[in-house]
Amino acid sequence: MNRAGGKWVRFQIHPLFWLVIGSGVWTGYFIELLTLFVVVLVHELGHLAAARAVGWRIGSLELLPFGGVLRVDEWGTAPARDEVVVALAGPFQHLFMILFSLLFYRAGFWSEHWTGYFIQANCMIAGFNLLPIYPLDGGKVLQATMSYFFPYRLCITFTLLLGMGLSACLLACAFILPESGVWIHLAGIALFLLFSNIMAWRQKNFQYIRFLLSRAGNRTTKAGRRRKRSVQGDLTLKGAVKQLYKETVHEWEVRDRHGRVLGSVSEQLLLDACVNKGLHHLKVKELLPKSDWGRPIHTPRKIGHTYHRKSF
Repeated sequence: MNRAGGKWVRFQIHPLFWLVIGSGVWTGYFIELLTLFVVVLVHELGHLAAARAVGWRIGSLELLPFGGVLRVDEWGTAPARDEVVVALAGPFQHLFMILFSLLFYRAGFWSEHWTGYFIQANCMIAGFNLLPIYPLDGGKVLQATMSYFFPYRLCITFTLLLGMGLSACLLACAFILPESGVWIHLAGIALFLLFSNIMAWRQKNFQYIRFLLSRAGNRTTKAGRRRKRSVQGDLTLKGAVKQLYKETVHEWEVRDRHGRVLGSVSEQLLLDACVNKGLHHLKVKELLPKSDWGRPIHTPRKIGHTYHRKSF
């Protein structure tokens, strides 16, 4: 375990990590492999430092056979700006490592060959992590950046589908590009990324519900832009929350089928009814104090009933 920012961070090593180290000893590339994992560790420590700086809750830091991962408890609840900062903090460390390697070379501590290998390793790891494949850093930056311009649920869906597609392309390249045989390491990484995206796809509703719960608790809307959006009064609350932008505080302008404005509904009122009270199938116009659609809204007694939450 490692102590950072006054709190302990659990440090883990995947069992297959030792298999890779053993293969390096067997093939005579132990120093090279050890160097790669040191570079990966510095990369992950960059994420750790940035996550501490923005106040994230950190679970563990784990070294995997093909890299590393920092596990945090801010899945879908952190502001997009913080997500971009934490994601780019890892690749940014490679710039410092390259500069230090050049200083060591100038000072005569490192040979030209070893300096070239070290710079190449840093460029390779940084470039690969910036690919727009979730959960690589590039995929996280893409998802966070998209959340400024598109509904958050759409951002999750698009980035995961893109991640699965690009992971499958990498897997195909591992078999097609070599003149003979297979690039085992690329195939392993591609399979790991494909599996990660499939698992994230299966959990995408959970990620979105975490986002909704944080918004219902007013945790992510303090510095958000305010935007008035038009919505059909017959749309269900479940359908309305799927249109939420992560970095925007919404004011819903409710219209009837003929385009007439019936009134406005605040984001907090909509989330309170949908998320806190579980009224998923209530229509948006039923949240209005008065409506033009022919009957009164639900009474507070009915809204106060307990409902089971369903998948979003």
